[in-house]
Amino acid sequence: MKIELLNEPLIEFADDFLCDDPKKGISTTGFFSYSNNTHRSEIHYCVVGTKKQINSYHELISSFSKPIESGSKFKIKSPSLNKDISEEIEFEEYEVSETLEFEGVNKTLNPDFPGFNRNSCFKCQFQNNSDNDFVISEQNILDDVVNADVKKSEKVVRAVELYKSAYLEIIENCFSVVPDIIVIVVDKAIFEELSTIKVDNTWINLRRFLKAEILSLDKNIPVQLILEETISGKKKSIQDKSMIAWNYCVAQYYKTANCTPWTIKDIDADTCYLGISFHKINEIQDNHLRSSIAQAFNKDGKGLVFTGKQFEWNKNKTKVTSPHLKKEYAKELISKVLLQYKKINKHTPKRVVVHKTSSFWDSHVNEEYDELGGMVQGIKETLGEDTDFDLVSIKGSKIRMLRTSQYPVMRGTFMKINEEKAILYTSGYIPYYNTYPGSFIPAPLEIENIGDTPIKNICTEIFALTKMNFNNADYCDSFPITLQFSKKVGEIIQYLPEDMENPPNKYYHYM
Repeated sequence: MKIELLNEPLIEFADDFLCDDPKKGISTTGFFSYSNNTHRSEIHYCVVGTKKQINSYHELISSFSKPIESGSKFKIKSPSLNKDISEEIEFEEYEVSETLEFEGVNKTLNPDFPGFNRNSCFKCQFQNNSDNDFVISEQNILDDVVNADVKKSEKVVRAVELYKSAYLEIIENCFSVVPDIIVIVVDKAIFEELSTIKVDNTWINLRRFLKAEILSLDKNIPVQLILEETISGKKKSIQDKSMIAWNYCVAQYYKTANCTPWTIKDIDADTCYLGISFHKINEIQDNHLRSSIAQAFNKDGKGLVFTGKQFEWNKNKTKVTSPHLKKEYAKELISKVLLQYKKINKHTPKRVVVHKTSSFWDSHVNEEYDELGGMVQGIKETLGEDTDFDLVSIKGSKIRMLRTSQYPVMRGTFMKINEEKAILYTSGYIPYYNTYPGSFIPAPLEIENIGDTPIKNICTEIFALTKMNFNNADYCDSFPITLQFSKKVGEIIQYLPEDMENPPNKYYHYM
């Protein structure tokens, strides 16, 4: 077995500028969308909250319009594969549940923020028409929700209805310019009591419930949920303000304008990248109902989300925890995804790559659950017999490598096991930072492919797709974007109304 180091993927920005770091690329020439003529110079927003919360949010956004010097003490989220795949914080990328603290000046890891305005490298600014803001009185929050003499389950419903009604009111009665995004400031008292509650043997999560209820309105204006304590800066796990500004502004630009902050240089434009994952329909402990979620991405990171029909997976009967799909189900799911992908992208891919965090069963493994046969048939019937495909399983590996250094194995370390299987470190020591930005010993991915593409090429693509998360300005993630948010999307979808057949399919709605 030979160990190699893959080159760090380059990403492209305005004026054909290439580098490996989003913050450096944006600071140097600006967003990629400035070159492909999709750039937006304004992001119109409005806010839901109390008068104090709305005012505080405006002050925060105003502070982002100016340069912010990075601090010598700062926190970053810890990119570890020891946790469940795509384990997400509850509201924002810069509110980290597990942090790594640094002390000292490191301008590559924690660069100054240049200011989000028309004259800076962003060439864009936030705009607000205060007439569109929706004020909720503090007394209403206390009387109708927090201090109401009802069960917590009813309080959650009231809180969600309060914010949902405000969102709908803005859309139906907005003045002049329709907002690109509606920001909801979640009250501290509501969050502290109702963030996650248990009702009988079911858990209810406020964020997921609220997000799903707003998605069910199908109004096509993204919503941004933010905690009151995040705006005030009092949340203990909060990052350095320069990092907050970087992450927030990049995410809002992509989310509201649907523009491309950067793109991958060396990746096939004729390939559709799919991630398939499975999730409980609701959070009852012994529930066997599952949903399938497929996330499709093109070269520019434009993402689509699709949900399949509910199905039952009883691990006590199958003796296997990870769900698998019956042939017809797999065929129907992938056909639906590819048809929509062709329609929205106005492009027919010549190759399809499917990522999954479990093995692909075929008729030899289990005759009833021939998901491999179903997917291949769906691809061929939808796109044509000449369409190439690769079915790639991506799992955490028990294999570990050691390095004779004070730092762990380098990100990009690749070991080919055979023609179909390899080990890849997507986290680890990063030479650009001159450090390892993590608090755990990095764990590699075990990658196995069913298809004609060489395994090294498959790993190179996965490596590149770890740099396509537009929900922040981080250097990279541990998982490719096809799977990075699968859990988060699944958590929201389980709260959607049962009679909602076609949830919004634009990826940024779930960010």
